[in-house]
Amino acid sequence: MRTSLSGPLSKRATGLNRWLGLILLVALVALVTGLLLPAITIRSMFLAREFSLVESVFAFLGEGDWFLFAITFLFSIAFPVVKIVTGLLLWFFLDATGSYARPVLGWLAMLSKWSMLDVFIIALIVLVADGRLLSSADIQIGAIVFSGAVLVSTWATKRLSELAGN
Repeated sequence: MRTSLSGPLSKRATGLNRWLGLILLVALVALVTGLLLPAITIRSMFLAREFSLVESVFAFLGEGDWFLFAITFLFSIAFPVVKIVTGLLLWFFLDATGSYARPVLGWLAMLSKWSMLDVFIIALIVLVADGRLLSSADIQIGAIVFSGAVLVSTWATKRLSELAGN
């Protein structure tokens, strides 16, 4: 049986690719969950405080660090959400043969690597906090769920790009 090359990508998927829509939906739920769950615990001599990734990003804004806020918001929150939502739209609704679809998927697949910037930022925060006298930092479940969502969505976006013929 031949699959149609026009329409949403879900119409031409075979094998493992038939699960990409569900995988992207799970990745979106995991991403939002990972953004909201505690991602890091910083302990000093008498205090322990947990931060989610969203709280950490907006803490830069609260401190007046506009540049750090903009970079972390863009790559930790906005881009991963836009990437997954765009993938879902191309999977379920948009014509993947349209002149816009292939370049968009190509850009998403290439830029997906940048969404791992936040994993690096979490590691950097832990290293800085651990380097201070009488303080320590621990990674929490939010960082793990978020990292998993980013990795899964990066893989799924690459598969969508391949399915579209990029």
